[in-house]
Amino acid sequence: MSEQAEAERQAQGQTLSALERELSVLVRRAIGSFWGKRDEGGVDRWTYALLIRLSEEGTTRVGEVARRFGIDKSTASRHLGRMEEQGLLESIPDESDARSVLLRMTPRGAEHLAATRAERLQVLRKIFAAWPEQDRADLTRLLGRLNTDLDLSGGP
Repeated sequence: MSEQAEAERQAQGQTLSALERELSVLVRRAIGSFWGKRDEGGVDRWTYALLIRLSEEGTTRVGEVARRFGIDKSTASRHLGRMEEQGLLESIPDESDARSVLLRMTPRGAEHLAATRAERLQVLRKIFAAWPEQDRADLTRLLGRLNTDLDLSGGP
């Protein structure tokens, strides 16, 4: 291997190591900022993520939720059952398969999602207030690319 190729390999390794560290810090801080202190009626991170999926994709089956989140069906059922008890989603008959039910968000679920999003946007407005719009747009684009690649790779 040439000296230049070895230097490039080492630089890539250092960049990936730094990226891994920054992603770890980002996840820890994001969870703390968005999910740190919840009042009793607040939406936890699982509920929020599931409501987002339902709002974006419409009705779904428990098995599809499990697949999309990389969890087993019983875990998905437990989370979804809790959300149904809270009135955030409801089960409806699946007309294409009498053995299945579809889950959809209720108006109460939509209200909870909107309130949580508004709260999160306040946090983001403070964090990104000093960032130029192009930097915010670039970060959004790159995070979208990362999320797409994680989906394609079967990642979390």
